[in-house]
Amino acid sequence: MSGLTPQQQYDIDQIAATMGLEDMPLDEKTYNYLVQLATGEKSANQIIDAIKKEYTNG
Repeated sequence: MSGLTPQQQYDIDQIAATMGLEDMPLDEKTYNYLVQLATGEKSANQIIDAIKKEYTNG
């Protein structure tokens, strides 16, 4: 699922590092959401809707 530019990978790595510093490491699902957002595969609203649906349906 890659196809990230070096800048996109750097940005995701920075997010992962920041989250790690806050003791909230990225799980695989969150990493994949970031990749989908960075590559334009999904919009932020699509990802938000998927997360809401996941937590609404348990």
